[in-house]
Amino acid sequence: MNFKMLLPFVVWIAVAMTASAQDAVPREILGRTHMIKVGDAQGTGFGVEYKGKLYFVTARHVVADLPSKDAVLEVMKAGTWTKVHTIRTFFPRSPEVDIAVFETDEKIPVPYEILMATGKDGATLGQQLWFLGYPWGLGSHSANGIEIPFIKRGTMSAIDGSNPQAPVIYIDGFNNPGFSGGPIVYWDLQAHAYRILGVVQGYKEEAAKMMVNGHLADTKLLVNSGILIGYSIKHVIEAIEGK
Repeated sequence: MNFKMLLPFVVWIAVAMTASAQDAVPREILGRTHMIKVGDAQGTGFGVEYKGKLYFVTARHVVADLPSKDAVLEVMKAGTWTKVHTIRTFFPRSPEVDIAVFETDEKIPVPYEILMATGKDGATLGQQLWFLGYPWGLGSHSANGIEIPFIKRGTMSAIDGSNPQAPVIYIDGFNNPGFSGGPIVYWDLQAHAYRILGVVQGYKEEAAKMMVNGHLADTKLLVNSGILIGYSIKHVIEAIEGK
């Protein structure tokens, strides 16, 4: 299966394409974000370019059962699960970083406009950003079978760098099961361009409360707190380079 066939040119959805339009997501990143499945685990993955080569990125926990070489992913294409063969699987040095990177045999003839953020740039605390994915397998679907991920908006809220090998990005944004492995995108204020900030891991859970004898009490039911957890895209580059 050719990975480039998984990058449809989306013409039926209105998106921002200029530097002055910072309130939407460019179609390029929409076209390379896909629903994936490994066994019973389902999530989101997206393509990135590094030194002219195409890699596929997702959350480590979604693909935990795959081998380190010759792994096969199931990717949704035109309403059908399509098997995609990869060469090798890379993981960040820290096992706490919930990211997996798949090497493909594809070359990128034209560089992507939306690049991965390096350590020199990044989102500012309080800045708006977007995260993409397929919650419960849902997304936009056209009559000709093109799938587009959900787009949600959040705020860059905090960074927990207490573990320097696996800093955690916290975003004020309500995501759902199925977003795991999706890209987090922001507008780089220095470069005046969209960049990929990180990868969605999931959300912070909290115990649901219920009223008991006039008092709120915690239950054993864990619910979504509305805080998204992500990891920096820099771990993708480190994994590829073996750092």
